[in-house]
Amino acid sequence: MRPIKILTCVLCLAWAVATSPSRAGEALVNSEASVDVSGKDAADAKAQAMIKGQSDALTNLLNKLTTPEQTQEIVNSLDANKIANMIRGTEVLEEKISSNRYRARLMVTFDGDQISGMIGKGAAGGAATGGDQAVAGSFLVIPGYEEDGAVMLWEDANPWTPVWRAAGLEVASGDIVVPYGDNADISAIDTKTLASANYASLAPLTIRYGVSDIVVLQAKFSRTPDMVLSVVKHRINRTQNEVNLLTYRADPQETKELLLARAARDIADSLQHKKTEELESVKMVHGGERNDLMLLASITTLASWTKIRAKLATLPMIDKLELLAISPQQVDMIVHYRGTPDSLANGITAQNLRLMKSQNYWVVSYD
Repeated sequence: MRPIKILTCVLCLAWAVATSPSRAGEALVNSEASVDVSGKDAADAKAQAMIKGQSDALTNLLNKLTTPEQTQEIVNSLDANKIANMIRGTEVLEEKISSNRYRARLMVTFDGDQISGMIGKGAAGGAATGGDQAVAGSFLVIPGYEEDGAVMLWEDANPWTPVWRAAGLEVASGDIVVPYGDNADISAIDTKTLASANYASLAPLTIRYGVSDIVVLQAKFSRTPDMVLSVVKHRINRTQNEVNLLTYRADPQETKELLLARAARDIADSLQHKKTEELESVKMVHGGERNDLMLLASITTLASWTKIRAKLATLPMIDKLELLAISPQQVDMIVHYRGTPDSLANGITAQNLRLMKSQNYWVVSYD
């Protein structure tokens, strides 16, 4: 039997998880930079390019984690030596060398814990209110598990964890990451805070593991009357939270281990599919023609209008909300947007807003 799923669209950040060798328990995160530097000779140009590339790679990484203002503040506080102390490796992906010029594409590996320490609470505050939304990159899966009243997360006995480590290895793109479960992870989330986790509390983990999204999975296994795995999937990123309930019933002859593995593969596939959808959505939004339509917001209080306006303002395809009239029950506006009407409608409903469409105008209300 296939799982029951409710999926919504969320746009997030994109990047890659470091794959270079590391010390046990060390969190690494990669960032690319391209350099083109001239010097007295080829050796001088390369030396300058390496310093510039490391600084640019750090800036690129910070821009994905926090606000431009905090990125600039951090970069301004660092010199080349301090940046070098955070680097665990530099790989030259491409290079061209002439008599006095060096051009290259570099992959720089940083210590994720040091990056996390620099950003601190700023990542939880500033980045959460960030501007343009982007696309999901990698997912850090935190597998909680409950069976016969016993709740587990970081315990060795948690059977959900090895299943997800195996599922992560099956994803060739490396987009599925499972945390170490060391003291740094335990301090960020445990069984008591699993259900209430949010970006503010988990932002250090996005930095530590170089991911855009954290997916908290609360799985509950029961044997009677049927073998069932219920999973609350909580996907968290810097712009929005998404909660889904998935139910998996065992097929005949299916063991608990096989059921857990099937559920993990299905969830991993849905995350990959969501990432592909969001890539296509972003391409359509940023490349679409400009349109406008009449939108009526049905409200009951000023607070309900404030919530609707805030949700509409986060949609990347909307360029401007032009207010025409405001009454106690309704706000009339013109929405100037890019892309197709379908992409706008999908964006509105993904914000948990109720949408009704007629020939000449749309009506939106707070659900």
